Amino acid sequence: MKISKTRMIIVITILFVVICLGVYAGFRLKNKNLNAGPPEKITIAYSTASNATLAHIALAKGYFKAEGLDVTPQPHAFGKLALKSVLGGNADMATVADTPFVFAVMNGKKMKVLATIQTANKNEGIVARQDRGIVKLSDFKGKKIGVTLGTTGDFFADSFLLAHGIQRNQVTIVDMKPDEMSAALETGRVDAVSTWNPMLTKMKKELGNKARIFHDETIYTETFNIVAGQDFVKQRPEAIKKVLRALIKAEVFAKQNPAEARRVAAKFIKADQAILDETWDCFNFQVTLDQALLVNFEDQSRWAVKNGWTTRKNIPNYLDFIYIDGLAEVKPDAVRIIR
Repeated sequence: MKISKTRMIIVITILFVVICLGVYAGFRLKNKNLNAGPPEKITIAYSTASNATLAHIALAKGYFKAEGLDVTPQPHAFGKLALKSVLGGNADMATVADTPFVFAVMNGKKMKVLATIQTANKNEGIVARQDRGIVKLSDFKGKKIGVTLGTTGDFFADSFLLAHGIQRNQVTIVDMKPDEMSAALETGRVDAVSTWNPMLTKMKKELGNKARIFHDETIYTETFNIVAGQDFVKQRPEAIKKVLRALIKAEVFAKQNPAEARRVAAKFIKADQAILDETWDCFNFQVTLDQALLVNFEDQSRWAVKNGWTTRKNIPNYLDFIYIDGLAEVKPDAVRIIR
Protein backbone atom coordinates (compact mmCIF):
# COMPACT_ATOMS: atom_id res chain seq x y z
CA MET A 1 0.00 0.00 0.00
CA LYS A 2 1.35 3.37 -1.02
CA ILE A 3 1.60 6.09 1.61
CA SER A 4 1.04 9.61 0.41
CA LYS A 5 3.77 12.17 0.88
CA THR A 6 1.51 14.25 3.14
CA ARG A 7 0.70 11.29 5.35
CA MET A 8 4.36 10.38 5.61
CA ILE A 9 5.21 13.90 6.74
CA ILE A 10 2.49 13.68 9.36
CA VAL A 11 3.80 10.32 10.63
CA ILE A 12 7.40 11.63 10.79
CA THR A 13 6.24 14.76 12.60
CA ILE A 14 4.33 12.70 15.17
CA LEU A 15 7.33 10.45 15.72
CA PHE A 16 9.55 13.49 16.16
CA VAL A 17 7.20 14.99 18.75
CA VAL A 18 7.00 11.67 20.63
CA ILE A 19 10.79 11.40 20.72
CA CYS A 20 11.15 14.99 21.93
CA LEU A 21 8.57 14.41 24.65
CA GLY A 22 10.40 11.29 25.71
CA VAL A 23 13.72 13.12 25.90
CA TYR A 24 12.11 15.95 27.89
CA ALA A 25 10.45 13.50 30.28
CA GLY A 26 13.75 11.74 30.79
CA PHE A 27 15.44 15.07 31.48
CA ARG A 28 12.77 15.98 34.02
CA LEU A 29 13.06 12.58 35.67
CA LYS A 30 16.84 12.87 35.83
CA ASN A 31 16.63 16.30 37.48
CA LYS A 32 13.98 15.04 39.86
CA ASN A 33 16.20 12.14 40.85
CA LEU A 34 19.03 14.56 41.62
CA ASN A 35 16.95 15.82 44.54
CA ALA A 36 15.48 12.41 45.35
CA GLY A 37 15.99 10.98 48.79
CA PRO A 38 16.41 12.91 52.03
CA PRO A 39 17.51 16.57 51.77
CA GLU A 40 21.16 17.35 52.37
CA LYS A 41 21.76 18.80 55.80
CA ILE A 42 23.80 21.98 56.01
CA THR A 43 24.31 24.72 58.58
CA ILE A 44 24.62 28.28 57.33
CA ALA A 45 25.85 30.98 59.73
CA TYR A 46 24.58 34.33 58.53
CA SER A 47 24.75 37.97 59.53
CA THR A 48 21.49 39.66 60.54
CA ALA A 49 22.77 42.92 59.01
CA SER A 50 21.34 44.09 55.69
CA ASN A 51 24.34 43.01 53.63
CA ALA A 52 23.26 39.35 53.90
CA THR A 53 19.80 40.08 52.48
CA LEU A 54 19.99 37.43 49.74
CA ALA A 55 20.56 34.75 52.39
CA HIS A 56 17.63 36.14 54.42
CA ILE A 57 15.34 35.99 51.39
CA ALA A 58 16.49 32.50 50.40
CA LEU A 59 15.76 31.23 53.91
CA ALA A 60 12.44 33.02 54.22
CA LYS A 61 11.17 32.00 50.78
CA GLY A 62 12.22 28.35 51.08
CA TYR A 63 14.66 28.48 48.17
CA PHE A 64 17.21 26.27 49.92
CA LYS A 65 14.56 23.66 50.61
CA ALA A 66 13.45 23.76 46.98
CA GLU A 67 17.02 22.90 45.98
CA GLY A 68 17.00 19.80 48.18
CA LEU A 69 18.72 21.25 51.23
CA ASP A 70 17.78 20.96 54.88
CA VAL A 71 19.34 24.17 56.19
CA THR A 72 19.92 24.89 59.86
CA PRO A 73 20.01 28.71 59.96
CA GLN A 74 22.45 30.17 62.47
CA PRO A 75 22.00 33.94 62.97
CA HIS A 76 24.82 36.20 64.13
CA ALA A 77 24.93 39.94 64.75
CA PHE A 78 27.63 40.46 62.11
CA GLY A 79 29.70 38.52 59.63
CA LYS A 80 32.88 38.18 61.68
CA LEU A 81 30.96 36.10 64.22
CA ALA A 82 29.39 33.99 61.47
CA LEU A 83 32.86 33.25 60.07
CA LYS A 84 34.09 32.39 63.57
CA SER A 85 31.35 29.75 63.76
CA VAL A 86 32.65 28.07 60.59
CA LEU A 87 36.24 28.26 61.78
CA GLY A 88 35.16 26.67 65.05
CA GLY A 89 33.43 23.78 63.28
CA ASN A 90 29.93 24.88 64.27
CA ALA A 91 28.67 25.77 60.77
CA ASP A 92 29.39 24.72 57.19
CA MET A 93 29.10 28.10 55.48
CA ALA A 94 29.04 31.73 56.52
CA THR A 95 28.06 35.09 55.09
CA VAL A 96 30.87 37.49 55.81
CA ALA A 97 32.46 40.68 54.53
CA ASP A 98 35.87 40.90 52.93
CA THR A 99 37.90 42.13 55.93
CA PRO A 100 37.28 39.21 58.34
CA PHE A 101 37.90 36.79 55.47
CA VAL A 102 41.24 38.43 54.69
CA PHE A 103 42.31 38.22 58.33
CA ALA A 104 41.35 34.53 58.41
CA VAL A 105 43.43 33.76 55.31
CA MET A 106 46.36 35.86 56.46
CA ASN A 107 46.36 33.97 59.75
CA GLY A 108 46.51 30.58 58.08
CA LYS A 109 42.86 29.51 57.87
CA LYS A 110 41.90 27.30 54.92
CA MET A 111 38.83 29.05 53.53
CA LYS A 112 37.28 29.71 50.15
CA VAL A 113 34.86 32.32 48.84
CA LEU A 114 32.02 30.64 46.93
CA ALA A 115 30.44 33.87 45.68
CA THR A 116 29.95 37.53 46.46
CA ILE A 117 26.30 38.20 47.34
CA GLN A 118 26.39 41.96 47.85
CA THR A 119 28.56 44.97 47.09
CA ALA A 120 28.27 48.54 48.35
CA ASN A 121 30.38 51.68 48.39
CA LYS A 122 28.15 53.68 50.72
CA ASN A 123 27.28 51.14 53.39
CA GLU A 124 30.25 52.11 55.56
CA GLY A 125 30.57 55.44 57.31
CA ILE A 126 31.61 57.29 60.44
CA VAL A 127 28.96 58.77 62.72
CA ALA A 128 30.48 61.68 64.65
CA ARG A 129 29.20 63.90 67.44
CA GLN A 130 29.17 67.48 66.19
CA ASP A 131 28.62 68.69 69.74
CA ARG A 132 31.94 67.09 70.68
CA GLY A 133 33.82 69.21 68.19
CA ILE A 134 33.72 67.11 65.02
CA VAL A 135 32.39 69.30 62.23
CA LYS A 136 35.06 68.99 59.55
CA LEU A 137 37.54 66.25 58.65
CA SER A 138 40.54 67.73 60.50
CA ASP A 139 38.50 67.66 63.72
CA PHE A 140 39.02 63.90 64.02
CA LYS A 141 42.57 64.42 65.25
CA GLY A 142 42.82 63.61 68.94
CA LYS A 143 39.31 62.10 69.07
CA LYS A 144 38.15 58.64 70.20
CA ILE A 145 36.66 56.48 67.45
CA GLY A 146 34.84 53.25 68.18
CA VAL A 147 35.38 50.39 65.71
CA THR A 148 34.95 46.63 65.68
CA LEU A 149 38.51 45.51 65.02
CA GLY A 150 39.06 43.19 62.08
CA THR A 151 35.87 44.23 60.30
CA THR A 152 34.97 46.46 57.36
CA GLY A 153 34.30 49.27 59.83
CA ASP A 154 37.94 49.06 60.93
CA PHE A 155 39.28 49.05 57.37
CA PHE A 156 37.00 51.88 56.29
CA ALA A 157 37.97 54.08 59.26
CA ASP A 158 41.68 53.66 58.56
CA SER A 159 41.28 54.18 54.81
CA PHE A 160 39.05 57.21 55.31
CA LEU A 161 41.38 58.90 57.79
CA LEU A 162 44.48 58.24 55.67
CA ALA A 163 42.73 59.53 52.55
CA HIS A 164 42.18 62.80 54.39
CA GLY A 165 45.65 63.13 55.85
CA ILE A 166 45.06 61.70 59.34
CA GLN A 167 47.29 58.91 60.66
CA ARG A 168 45.88 56.15 62.83
CA ASN A 169 48.12 57.23 65.72
CA GLN A 170 46.52 60.69 65.62
CA VAL A 171 43.24 59.26 66.91
CA THR A 172 42.36 56.82 69.68
CA ILE A 173 40.78 53.61 68.37
CA VAL A 174 38.40 51.93 70.81
CA ASP A 175 37.46 48.31 70.02
CA MET A 176 33.79 47.51 70.63
CA LYS A 177 30.97 45.35 69.34
CA PRO A 178 28.47 46.94 66.96
CA ASP A 179 25.64 46.71 69.49
CA GLU A 180 27.73 48.69 72.01
CA MET A 181 28.30 51.65 69.72
CA SER A 182 25.04 53.51 70.15
CA ALA A 183 25.37 53.72 73.94
CA ALA A 184 29.08 54.55 73.69
CA LEU A 185 28.34 57.43 71.35
CA GLU A 186 25.40 58.68 73.40
CA THR A 187 27.28 58.63 76.72
CA GLY A 188 30.44 60.18 75.30
CA ARG A 189 32.67 57.13 75.77
CA VAL A 190 33.70 57.81 72.17
CA ASP A 191 33.38 60.85 69.92
CA ALA A 192 32.59 58.89 66.76
CA VAL A 193 32.07 55.33 65.53
CA SER A 194 32.86 53.64 62.23
CA THR A 195 30.30 51.02 61.26
CA TRP A 196 27.74 49.90 58.66
CA ASN A 197 24.00 49.89 58.10
CA PRO A 198 21.51 49.57 59.64
CA MET A 199 23.40 50.78 62.76
CA LEU A 200 24.83 53.73 60.84
CA THR A 201 21.45 55.17 59.91
CA LYS A 202 19.86 54.20 63.23
CA MET A 203 22.47 56.12 65.25
CA LYS A 204 22.13 59.14 62.99
CA LYS A 205 18.39 59.18 63.72
CA GLU A 206 18.91 58.69 67.46
CA LEU A 207 21.37 61.58 67.77
CA GLY A 208 19.48 63.93 65.47
CA ASN A 209 21.20 67.29 65.01
CA LYS A 210 24.09 66.22 67.23
CA ALA A 211 25.31 63.76 64.60
CA ARG A 212 27.05 63.96 61.28
CA ILE A 213 27.81 61.01 58.97
CA PHE A 214 31.04 61.00 56.97
CA HIS A 215 31.11 58.89 53.79
CA ASP A 216 33.62 58.47 51.00
CA GLU A 217 32.32 56.39 48.11
CA THR A 218 35.66 56.41 46.29
CA ILE A 219 37.97 54.75 48.78
CA TYR A 220 36.31 51.39 49.46
CA THR A 221 33.71 49.06 48.01
CA GLU A 222 32.49 46.53 50.53
CA THR A 223 31.88 42.96 49.40
CA PHE A 224 29.77 40.50 51.34
CA ASN A 225 30.39 36.87 50.51
CA ILE A 226 29.29 33.30 51.11
CA VAL A 227 32.31 31.25 52.24
CA ALA A 228 33.20 27.73 53.38
CA GLY A 229 36.18 25.74 54.54
CA GLN A 230 38.38 24.15 51.89
CA ASP A 231 37.61 20.62 53.11
CA PHE A 232 33.87 21.28 52.76
CA VAL A 233 34.43 22.56 49.22
CA LYS A 234 36.28 19.37 48.26
CA GLN A 235 33.75 17.04 49.87
CA ARG A 236 30.42 18.67 48.96
CA PRO A 237 30.52 20.48 45.61
CA GLU A 238 26.89 19.53 44.83
CA ALA A 239 25.67 21.14 48.06
CA ILE A 240 27.54 24.31 47.10
CA LYS A 241 25.78 24.45 43.73
CA LYS A 242 22.42 24.04 45.45
CA VAL A 243 23.21 26.92 47.82
CA LEU A 244 24.29 29.13 44.93
CA ARG A 245 21.15 28.33 42.94
CA ALA A 246 19.01 29.28 45.95
CA LEU A 247 20.87 32.58 46.34
CA ILE A 248 20.45 33.31 42.62
CA LYS A 249 16.69 32.77 43.02
CA ALA A 250 16.79 35.30 45.87
CA GLU A 251 18.71 37.74 43.64
CA VAL A 252 16.05 37.47 40.91
CA PHE A 253 13.26 37.92 43.45
CA ALA A 254 14.92 41.03 44.95
CA LYS A 255 15.39 42.61 41.51
CA GLN A 256 11.87 41.89 40.31
CA ASN A 257 10.07 42.65 43.59
CA PRO A 258 12.18 45.17 45.58
CA ALA A 259 9.38 46.34 47.89
CA GLU A 260 8.29 42.78 48.67
CA ALA A 261 11.95 41.74 49.09
CA ARG A 262 12.44 44.47 51.70
CA ARG A 263 9.32 43.33 53.53
CA VAL A 264 10.41 39.67 53.49
CA ALA A 265 13.94 40.49 54.66
CA ALA A 266 12.81 42.91 57.39
CA LYS A 267 10.33 40.37 58.75
CA PHE A 268 12.87 37.54 58.68
CA ILE A 269 15.57 39.40 60.64
CA LYS A 270 13.06 41.46 62.68
CA ALA A 271 14.56 44.70 61.34
CA ASP A 272 13.14 48.21 61.25
CA GLN A 273 11.28 48.32 57.93
CA ALA A 274 11.70 52.09 57.59
CA ILE A 275 15.49 51.91 57.95
CA LEU A 276 15.72 49.00 55.51
CA ASP A 277 13.66 50.99 53.00
CA GLU A 278 15.89 54.02 53.46
CA THR A 279 19.17 52.14 53.06
CA TRP A 280 18.12 49.65 50.35
CA ASP A 281 19.69 51.63 47.50
CA CYS A 282 23.10 51.46 49.20
CA PHE A 283 23.37 47.82 48.18
CA ASN A 284 23.85 45.87 44.98
CA PHE A 285 22.46 42.41 45.65
CA GLN A 286 24.01 40.17 43.02
CA VAL A 287 25.63 36.73 43.05
CA THR A 288 29.00 37.18 41.34
CA LEU A 289 32.72 36.50 41.39
CA ASP A 290 34.48 39.59 40.09
CA GLN A 291 38.12 40.49 39.48
CA ALA A 292 37.66 43.45 41.82
CA LEU A 293 37.35 40.97 44.68
CA LEU A 294 40.97 39.92 44.24
CA VAL A 295 42.12 43.55 44.20
CA ASN A 296 40.12 44.21 47.36
CA PHE A 297 41.65 41.22 49.17
CA GLU A 298 45.18 42.23 48.15
CA ASP A 299 44.69 45.85 49.29
CA GLN A 300 43.42 44.73 52.68
CA SER A 301 46.24 42.20 53.03
CA ARG A 302 48.82 44.96 52.49
CA TRP A 303 46.98 47.05 55.10
CA ALA A 304 47.08 44.17 57.61
CA VAL A 305 50.78 43.45 56.98
CA LYS A 306 51.71 47.13 57.23
CA ASN A 307 50.11 47.37 60.66
CA GLY A 308 51.55 44.04 61.87
CA TRP A 309 48.14 42.49 62.53
CA THR A 310 48.70 39.08 60.90
CA THR A 311 51.10 36.17 61.24
CA ARG A 312 51.73 36.22 57.50
CA LYS A 313 54.03 38.81 55.94
CA ASN A 314 53.54 38.12 52.23
CA ILE A 315 50.43 38.59 50.09
CA PRO A 316 48.86 35.23 49.17
CA ASN A 317 47.54 34.31 45.75
CA TYR A 318 43.85 34.78 46.48
CA LEU A 319 42.88 32.64 43.50
CA ASP A 320 43.75 29.76 45.83
CA PHE A 321 41.06 30.98 48.22
CA ILE A 322 38.21 31.41 45.74
CA TYR A 323 36.10 28.49 44.53
CA ILE A 324 35.14 29.34 40.97
CA ASP A 325 33.79 26.01 39.66
CA GLY A 326 30.48 26.11 41.53
CA LEU A 327 29.28 29.48 40.26
CA ALA A 328 30.83 28.84 36.84
CA GLU A 329 28.49 25.88 36.46
CA VAL A 330 25.24 27.41 37.77
CA LYS A 331 25.70 30.98 36.49
CA PRO A 332 28.74 31.18 34.21
CA ASP A 333 28.17 34.79 33.11
CA ALA A 334 28.50 35.88 36.77
CA VAL A 335 32.16 34.80 36.88
CA ARG A 336 34.44 37.65 35.86
CA ILE A 337 37.72 36.53 37.39
CA ILE A 338 40.80 36.10 35.20
CA ARG A 339 42.41 32.72 35.82
